[in-house]
Amino acid sequence: MAVTKISRISRWTLYALTAVTLALLAAFFFGGSVLPENQFSELVGLPEPNFTNGLLYWIYALLGITVLAVFVFSIVGFVNNFINNRKKALNSLVMLVIFAVLLIIAYSIGDGTQLNILGYEGPDNVTARLKMTDMWIYSVYILMGLVILSMLLSPLIKRIGKRK
Repeated sequence: MAVTKISRISRWTLYALTAVTLALLAAFFFGGSVLPENQFSELVGLPEPNFTNGLLYWIYALLGITVLAVFVFSIVGFVNNFINNRKKALNSLVMLVIFAVLLIIAYSIGDGTQLNILGYEGPDNVTARLKMTDMWIYSVYILMGLVILSMLLSPLIKRIGKRK
């Protein structure tokens, strides 16, 4: 009963988020452009779509919800594992520490050199923000590499495990 209810809620949440995303994408692509005097279209040669800010805010909201859900479920899972199985809780804590170390290393190797962007004079072109951006990009590269490596090595590990 509970699994069916969770499945139904998850499915309808996915449908609702997909519908909003598709509506915003349609507005972005088919909603026209900002007037040329309000933008730097002469610098890039392309007009700015009307609903760029709306689409970006929606993406930020989805990212925030995802990060919040990951942290909440991680904490709840850690507490449940700590109550029931302390060894499993320790393993999840070790993985969290490894991820934090990965982020710190990726931040330290990031480049903080300010970018020369034509027509941009905003506050985001600073060393800390640039290093943080590199941190996320490097983290994604490292995690994608680990996922691909685990997909390639998983059958080999299973085959070795069956021989014993």
